[in-house]
Order: sequence, then structure tokens, then C-alpha cells
Amino acid sequence: MKIIYFSIIILTASFLTSSCQKFGYYQDNPNKPTNATPALLMSRICQTIFNNNPIDAAYATRHLTYYERPSESINYNWNRSSFGGYENLMQVQKLQDLAKDHPNYQGVAKLFRAIFFSRLTETFGDIPYREALLAEKDIRKPAYDTQEDIYEGLLKELEEANDLLQPTNGTIDGDIIYGGNILRWKKLVNAFRLRLLIHLSKKEGQSKIRIKEQFNSIISNPTHYPLMESNSDNGQIVFNTTDPSNYYPTAGHLSVATLVSLEESFVKLLKNRQDPRLFSFGDPISGMPAGQFSSYKGVDAGLSPADQQSTAAGSSLIARRYVDLRNPVNEPMIFMSYAEQEFIIAEGIHRGWAAGTINQHYRNGVVASMDFYKIDEQQADTYLSMPLVALSSGDVLIKILTQKYIAFFMNSGWEPFYEQRRTGIPILRVGPGTLNGGKVPKRWQYPLTEIQYNEEHVQQAIERQYPEGDNTNASMWLIK
Repeated sequence: MKIIYFSIIILTASFLTSSCQKFGYYQDNPNKPTNATPALLMSRICQTIFNNNPIDAAYATRHLTYYERPSESINYNWNRSSFGGYENLMQVQKLQDLAKDHPNYQGVAKLFRAIFFSRLTETFGDIPYREALLAEKDIRKPAYDTQEDIYEGLLKELEEANDLLQPTNGTIDGDIIYGGNILRWKKLVNAFRLRLLIHLSKKEGQSKIRIKEQFNSIISNPTHYPLMESNSDNGQIVFNTTDPSNYYPTAGHLSVATLVSLEESFVKLLKNRQDPRLFSFGDPISGMPAGQFSSYKGVDAGLSPADQQSTAAGSSLIARRYVDLRNPVNEPMIFMSYAEQEFIIAEGIHRGWAAGTINQHYRNGVVASMDFYKIDEQQADTYLSMPLVALSSGDVLIKILTQKYIAFFMNSGWEPFYEQRRTGIPILRVGPGTLNGGKVPKRWQYPLTEIQYNEEHVQQAIERQYPEGDNTNASMWLIK
């Protein structure tokens, strides 16, 4: 996660004072004079949400490791993160203002708000929510809401988004994700709501939020709450060659091509299950044949960079398709997949939150993930019969969460890290090269500029949540 320091207040106040005119100015293309439109904002926001380089999260979750030099995500040496999400929320607010009489734009905007606000609270803990973005109403030092109140508000906004999104409510332009298909947006809204509800698993029965009831209401009423039905409903951006900037994020990155290997524990997990996705994730060891499990090996991310380098020659680099400029399109970049949705439902049923067949949703998730990598259903069914994969024995929840972790490879942003933080599955490798006292951090510290400008409110939030102070190893309400 890039450490760029923003303050909500500086952002909102600057948009107030230089603002109302400057904001409009920056919405105009000087080479093609035009006013901002909902379509232009829609495309820009979609690009921000769906086209995210997943590489840092892949290091942090031990899918990959990078050994040129110490890295915050590999060595768990991060500290402060950014409030830049509020800048994105201002764009969403502008979209809402410009399309105030268009229910479908309003519905999509509520989803966007839930995405950006959830990212912020999952990064820090308590954040400004109800008083955020209100500088024009002279609220320049917004109070911080509790994480419980934020989640309650976001789930309500997603309920409203589902109600607003109706095919009969008109078309939306600028949609680079679903091409204006309102039903697919509605499906993504409800799948994302399930994601937020499963984030609350530790709080079921301990919160004013009706977690179990909300989850069940979605699962039991597919007419009102449609959900994804296949990979064709994935919330993803598809790259193409029509624009040089529309390439897969790591295409042509020399350091990723030469200094990034699959992580040892991840390779072992795949090899132990004879998982054919391994052959899509990485290259065989140099000089060895592709497509044979014995040809693949990872690098221990817990080692120092120097020790990782010394073992890297006998390891599997990340698959060339992720870095090859000769075919820079690669695969779509997933924000949220049908496979993830199905693993969430399987977990929810296992927890007793809804009725249904765990095995069917688990199978749906595995088959969908395999299909994304062009592995056919017959191979997927053979894989599902493996002792370490089949739900007929062993810990069902661990198996569901393990398959979800595998399916997250190089997609879904920081969601695999948030999920591992929530569940502890899998155990992430640490070792002599891991900084932060050998611990995997649980959050990021608040931006320094926010502490300087909105000190009273941020200090209240820190004291309310973290007796140990603004510490990266402190546990936010969500995971206590």
C-alpha cells in the first residue's frame, strides 16, 4: 500500500476554498472542452476501483515474494497509510450530485461509497464517516465514527443500492465494467454486502448489527437480492490493446519479471493438493519441464533478502503472462469474483447463518476459480476428490478458507490480507528476515497530516480503540 499522506480536512477544505471553481476546472479536458458528466465520472471511478495493482497484497499474503531489497509488504515493516480514499469519495459525491434524478447512477454511487469507506475502515479502524466530505457545511474537522457504526451505515447504503438499481430506471453511460447491465451491478452490490457481513463474523451476537439475519435475508430471497451466477458476473476490468495504458498492471515490470518468485509455503500448499492452478501461477524452475509438480519450488519469504536471493535460482518465478509485454492484456483484474461469493456463502451456511448445501457452494467456488484459469470441470472434480480438498473429512471451515485463499491469487486487492487477518488461515510465513518483531501487522497507522490537523478527533479515536496507541499490531474492533 503506497504511503502517501492525505488529510481529510486538507482535501475537503482545499476543495472548499479554491474549490468549487477548481474542482469543476479539473473535470474538464483542456484538449477537448467539455463539462463533467456522470458518464465521465463513472468511467474514472470504475478505473480506480477495479484496476488495482495486486502485487503488494500478494507479497503480504505470501502468494509471492520479492528479494531485491527489504520491502514493507514482505518484511511487514509498514507504518502509516493514506486518507486518499476520501479524494475518491469526493468524485463519487460529484457523481451523485450530477445524477441526482437518476436512480441507477445513485445506486451504483452507493456501492462505490461502500467500497471506498470499507477500504478506509479496514485499513485504520475508526474513521470519519457521517461528517466526512462536509467541508461545504463548515465541518472541517470531522468526528470519527466507530467501526461498528460505519459498518451499520455501509450495509444500509448497500440495501438502498439494491432497491435503487432497476433495469426500468434507465441506462447508465460510462460503464466500463458491465456495459450498462443494471442486473449485474445489482448482483455485485449483494455479493459485496455478503463480503462485508462475513467480515463481521467475529461480531455475530455481539453487535447491534443483525449480521446473521441480513446474511440470511440475501441468501433466502434471490428474487429481491440477485447474486452472481457464474464468472460472467465477476466484478472485473478486462484489459485490451486499444490503449497503451490499458495493460495488466505488472506488464513490462522488470523487477517483477526477474525478482519475484512464488512463496514457498504457497507452493507447498498447492503441491500437497496436486492443484493444477500452480502451473498458471508460476514458471517451472529454470531448465525443468512445465506442468509437473516436481518442477516447481518457492522462496521462503521469511528469509532475509540476501538469503532469498541465494535460493532464488532454484525457484519458480511468477508466470511470464503477468509480465510479458508481448501480451500485456493477460487476464481480467478481479475486484470481486463469483468464486469468492460462493466461498462466502459456504462459510455462512457452515456458521448457521443460512440454509443451503455447503458442498454445492464450495464446489461452485472451486470450479469457478479453475475455470478462470481455463482448467476444465473434469479436472476440477478430480481435484475436489483429493483428501486435502474434499469436505467429507477434516475441518470444513479451514478447507473453505484455504480454497478462498488460493482463488485470491493476484486479484481482489487487499481482500486476501483482510481475510487472513480475520481467520488466521493460512498461517503466514515469518522468519529471520521479517521485521516488526516477527509479527504480521494488523492495520496501518493514521496519516501524520490528519494527526496534525484533526488532532483532537483522531486522538479520541486512538484512545477509544487502541490502549497500546496508534500501533500497526493493534487489533481493531472488527477482529477482536
